[in-house]
Amino acid sequence: MRVTESISYRNLIANVSTLNERLEQASQQVSSGSKLLNLHDGPAESAEMRLLEAQLSDIDQYQTNADNGGFFLQAADSALSSLNDLVTAVFTRGSAAASSYNDAQARSTLASEIRSLRDQILGLANAEVRGRYLFAGSRVTSPAFILSGDTATYQGDEEVNTVKIGDWLQVRQNLTGSGVFSPVFDAIEALVAALDGNDSAAIQPALEQVSETLATVSQARARLGVDLAKVQDSEIARLNQQLNIQTRKSHIGDADIAEAITRVGQVQTALEATLTVGSRIGQRNLFDYLG
Repeated sequence: MRVTESISYRNLIANVSTLNERLEQASQQVSSGSKLLNLHDGPAESAEMRLLEAQLSDIDQYQTNADNGGFFLQAADSALSSLNDLVTAVFTRGSAAASSYNDAQARSTLASEIRSLRDQILGLANAEVRGRYLFAGSRVTSPAFILSGDTATYQGDEEVNTVKIGDWLQVRQNLTGSGVFSPVFDAIEALVAALDGNDSAAIQPALEQVSETLATVSQARARLGVDLAKVQDSEIARLNQQLNIQTRKSHIGDADIAEAITRVGQVQTALEATLTVGSRIGQRNLFDYLG
């Protein structure tokens, strides 16, 4: 009899321990709203959950990259918009100087005005945003151009900075100044030289150079527009991907609260019944049979 009661008590202890674990698990699911409280609750699901968390982290980084990339692209586009206006003003004054009614003094005055416009263009070419020079290539800590006399020299490099905004998508953050501003400076240099020399024959070819740079600026803005569109489109794609991942996470990890509450009640009932049955096994103290 002693052996039988000892075995019964051991079984009782094991059952109570199991029921307590189930009660604790169900209670934690109710309080936390999660059904994956430990790795052993679902190894495959836990592994997938970690993968989904990593994907969400990547999406957050892509969003940060897109925000930064979009900011610099918009800043560059704004600079090029102003550049277009200034080049147009240069062309207007150059066209006025080409008139045969203007003498050397009038042309010299117009040359001064064009130099003032060029200096404003130099400011755009050396635009600095958040501590980075927009048009210097990868040499973002130094001005893109220096001016000596009427000659502007590019100091940057030809590297275009890119940023990853999706698993398979990246965009440019800038345009190199050599491709956009250098032709403008060259055309202006030729134009002011013609005006200073009162060289009517040279003014018209220089004006044609200035006119051609307007097309160059327009093409550069179009390239920026493509990248800005990518940034905007990628945001929609990221939001959809984020929603899908969150939905999957919820499917894997969220507890059915109503079901968990029901399970808490069931386990409590089972635990009470087990303890009631255990009390009938024998009158001796439980620990008398554990040795």
